[in-house]
Amino acid sequence: MVHKVFISWKPEEWEIAVWRGMLPGVKVSWPSIDPHGYREATVLVLAQPPAWLGEARRVEFIQTLSAGVHPRIIEFARRRGIPVASSKGCNAAAVAEMVFAHLLAIEKRVCTLDREMKQGVWEPYTRETMLGDLEGKKMLILGFGNIGLEVARRAEAFGIEVVAVARKPRITGKWPVLSVKDLPRLISVVDYIVVTLPLTPETRGLVDAELLSRVKKGAVLINVGRGPVVDEEALLEALGSGRLRAGIDVWWRYPPEEDAPSPKGIHRHPAVLATPHKAGWTRRAKEKCVRFAAGNVARYISGREPLNLLTPLGY
Repeated sequence: MVHKVFISWKPEEWEIAVWRGMLPGVKVSWPSIDPHGYREATVLVLAQPPAWLGEARRVEFIQTLSAGVHPRIIEFARRRGIPVASSKGCNAAAVAEMVFAHLLAIEKRVCTLDREMKQGVWEPYTRETMLGDLEGKKMLILGFGNIGLEVARRAEAFGIEVVAVARKPRITGKWPVLSVKDLPRLISVVDYIVVTLPLTPETRGLVDAELLSRVKKGAVLINVGRGPVVDEEALLEALGSGRLRAGIDVWWRYPPEEDAPSPKGIHRHPAVLATPHKAGWTRRAKEKCVRFAAGNVARYISGREPLNLLTPLGY
């Protein structure tokens, strides 16, 4: 069978070299050279779900450039019986770095101090103006896949004790991975809660009001997984009570959706450090993801099973 690959964005020159180098003899096109190439494509490479997705009548395999797969892509693939593979793991290091960018900014009050300095304010050395420490703290990581593991490795360098929860309890190196059933007990004794979970029927709303009512006063929640894993109303209440601070990179709504990114206005809350889902958006991470995606498409075309295929749970 002759395969045709369509990339849904305009690739840079180095990306073109990667795709052509890994897929010799395969027709690879993109919008700027073949605006309607998706109509004949047997393989689609997607970042976000394009408006024309329903018109891709001949597609047999979808490769995404991201770790998470947009629900519209999943629904399209499910209706058509098309296998979908993600690029999970490629940006894990970059996302883990963002976790600590948030933690450091919150504990060291970087944004506040920078703003005050620009306004000509020099904070006095008083007990009230002391900064937070990372060393000696305890961290709970929700989900212990590629990102969770990278977070744990960096936490060790900061002198942070780590415990994780996942669907499958186990010992991963030096870090215990416990059952989700242990969450109520663990969340009450840790200083940092880092959410790296994907969004599934089982994880939606997992971090709910009951759990958040148990957190230590002054705890910090960092979400780099998916927004709806954390119940929005419950988070707003916990923030308002003063017992919790948060760093959020993933949201409940995305532009151009109405009320994006948070219908409750959590992105404007003074106890929240908000970033627009940029944790994995680095040059190195993109290059790793492009190379992985191209190699995975090559696996599919050669008749081998692609890596990172979505499981029935992901569908």
